[in-house]
Amino acid sequence: MIITAIGIGTRGDVQPLVELGIEMKKRGHDYRVATFDDFKSMVTEKGLEFIHLDGSAKSLTQYLITEYVRPVDFPPGYKKFYGEIPGVLDQIAEAVKESDAAMYGTCSFFTRSACDLYNVPAIRVFFSPFDSTNQYSLYSNKTNSISNGLSYLSQEPAMNLLTIQLFNKWRAEHGLKKWTMFSDYRKQNGKKVLTFYPVSPLLMPPDSKWGSHIHVTGYWYHPKDTGDFVPSQELVDFLESGEPPIFIGFGRATSPEMKELQNRTLEAVSKMSVRAIFQGEQADSDLFVGNTDNILAVGNVPYGWMFERVRAVVHHGGCSTNGLGLLEGKPTLVMPLALDQYFYGRRVNEIGAGPKPLYVRFELPTVEEIKSSIKDLISGKYDEGAAKASETLIKEDGCNVACDVLEKHFL
Repeated sequence: MIITAIGIGTRGDVQPLVELGIEMKKRGHDYRVATFDDFKSMVTEKGLEFIHLDGSAKSLTQYLITEYVRPVDFPPGYKKFYGEIPGVLDQIAEAVKESDAAMYGTCSFFTRSACDLYNVPAIRVFFSPFDSTNQYSLYSNKTNSISNGLSYLSQEPAMNLLTIQLFNKWRAEHGLKKWTMFSDYRKQNGKKVLTFYPVSPLLMPPDSKWGSHIHVTGYWYHPKDTGDFVPSQELVDFLESGEPPIFIGFGRATSPEMKELQNRTLEAVSKMSVRAIFQGEQADSDLFVGNTDNILAVGNVPYGWMFERVRAVVHHGGCSTNGLGLLEGKPTLVMPLALDQYFYGRRVNEIGAGPKPLYVRFELPTVEEIKSSIKDLISGKYDEGAAKASETLIKEDGCNVACDVLEKHFL
């Protein structure tokens, strides 16, 4: 079986596709990942075939995360991103041409048009709720509410409109029917499209009303596989010199607001009797400078290695990052920046594994608010909830579940 995964997104979007590919290759299947050059080494070091796509994680982050404030900001950001890389449409089509199936996510739904061209089965992969359910919503704190189900009504029309505006010219040039507002990404050739959510059912319980084509598999990761990572002596010494620190990291999003949030977070920690490791890979050089004897800045460290050694974690709430922290049983404070991060921040709190999220977009939390939330985080009240989450996640094996589904579906 030949599977092509289209990885247009950030590291958090691409790495799970790579992790799934590791298991598929073990089972004797061909598995290719088409993505930006940013992630070439991630793909090839795992022994998978890499296919180049124009674009970069930096520009995607700029348009779809940094400049994202409200849901209505997604379409113009999407247009900006694809407007800069018109050749990527043909690259995706060529990538899926010889495939038995092709996987795609929210930022790469042009893949469906490429699949239609070559009659290749499409597979949807989402890291946040996309199929309608009353149980929860990206945008609401309510549970089991009809309004939650209604909140999904705009998603398919929005994708249809973007397809009409951005991709119909390509479809027409290649002899495909034009996409319309009545077209349906959830079906292909009259059949429901196989759909994966690489998330723990603990965080995203599957709706009993969803069909058998939708699978919430558990996370796609191998957290103990840290490759040839060797920690610096500075990091080892810091970890061994006192109580376990907390980990703080906000991914790669850069903006004036992000820099200020980092400054405030570092200032809050510097005023507390708590040790912290701050992942500063994405940070500017002029971050807060104060009493930072209890803070160590690090670059790229595998989270599977790092989270095992800390007291608690503070991050933006990305799907896989969230899962890795909970897998290790670490109380978690989420400061969401955009998209599904709000949802996961709420879910962490709802399962008792961390404080209420500190929302960032409309008004940055103050130093005192951050300090109060971190104090709450390490108070001990969330230790039991985080430990219970860990007990559940340890039993899950999302990659193998997904492989079983793929083999049953296509073989």
